[in-house]
Amino acid sequence: MPTVNDNKMSDLNVICADSLVQICDSGTPRSGRHQGELNIIEDGAVAIREGKIVSVGTTEKVLDEAGECFRTLNAQGCSVLPGLVEAHSHPVFAGNRHWEYVRRLQGKSGESIRSEGGGIWSTIVNTRAADDPELEANTLQAFSSILAGGVTTLEVKSGYGLTTAEELRLLRILKQASQKTPMDIVFTFLGAHIAPQDGPTPDQFADLVMEEMLPEVARQGIADFHDITCEIGDFSPETAARLLAASRRINMPTRVHADASTHSYGWRTAVEGGAVAADHLTYTPDTEIIDIGATRTIAVLLPLAEQFYLDQVKANGRLFIETGVPVAIATDYCSSFQATSITLTIAMACSWFGLTPAEAIVGATLNSAYALGRGQDRGSLDVGKRGDLTILRCSHPNEIATRIGASMVRQVVSCGKVVYPR
Repeated sequence: MPTVNDNKMSDLNVICADSLVQICDSGTPRSGRHQGELNIIEDGAVAIREGKIVSVGTTEKVLDEAGECFRTLNAQGCSVLPGLVEAHSHPVFAGNRHWEYVRRLQGKSGESIRSEGGGIWSTIVNTRAADDPELEANTLQAFSSILAGGVTTLEVKSGYGLTTAEELRLLRILKQASQKTPMDIVFTFLGAHIAPQDGPTPDQFADLVMEEMLPEVARQGIADFHDITCEIGDFSPETAARLLAASRRINMPTRVHADASTHSYGWRTAVEGGAVAADHLTYTPDTEIIDIGATRTIAVLLPLAEQFYLDQVKANGRLFIETGVPVAIATDYCSSFQATSITLTIAMACSWFGLTPAEAIVGATLNSAYALGRGQDRGSLDVGKRGDLTILRCSHPNEIATRIGASMVRQVVSCGKVVYPR
């Protein structure tokens, strides 16, 4: 038996998978009938060298091409997926809002909960009062739980500061925390999260974001995306369009919180403003989806959030796909509720939206990677991409949708290194 070289910790063979879920990338996010194409290889294997995928196929083929003298994981009985991508999270905050959920279950409205001192503004007050070590500790705790949920790439937002100094502080804390996790972190500036309750009007605050916050974020190079809320009562479509235009002028890619609480023309605003993605879309009407048609803008749907918030409607995930819109799915980890399981999110996208397991899996891998501007090097098991894998305790990926509540994540691999469990 040849000697294994243990010094190259980013070299790895994963062999004998019952199902290797390749999700071949053609250079664009998936939509329509292509959203559900997985390309499953039985007795599958993948070889990673220096952090990159060098061979994919059957175990026999991969070992013949890439050799056996490397660290090896036997994935018999498991499904091997591209590393799961979490495309929507708000992990840096202080305080706990668990009591609000009880009020919702008791039939209280959002307005009533805010009158009791709840809502996003309460998180902003608590976050401003917290010191850096507390906020970093909270963020790292979130990172640990999200990694255990199988994630290899994580998007993180600011948005609980709503002043220039506080938003920059939160982005700095996120940067510091990112050095202490094996996940790859994508940073989003969410200055226009909600309309502040301490003075400025929404339009005045939007001017502050455009004239002071955004230029400083860009100057410091501490965010990959600019996220903008388009919601009635916070930032109107016209105001959101101005924010999108300001971001385009400095070439910072944009995302939009759209139609989360009511129909706010957020989907239309995002598409017309050239946003990479629009998230939530709970109240986007079918007529607007059909009228806009196929898009390059990715619809990021949040099935757990819709159920948690007890919404009376749901995003029409099936219509988005059939209309030619790429669909991604994410948890919406935030101060309201701390969802960390992408496998549960996949399962709920099936039962809640009527997606097939394959469509939901593509939504949590390749399409989420494209929603973060990272589709060129992750989200599928293609030669040349990062060696990011999520290994699940199930023989076929369809089981993700049926084994609800099971702890399915066996191992997480980032650039060829096993990062979970440690």
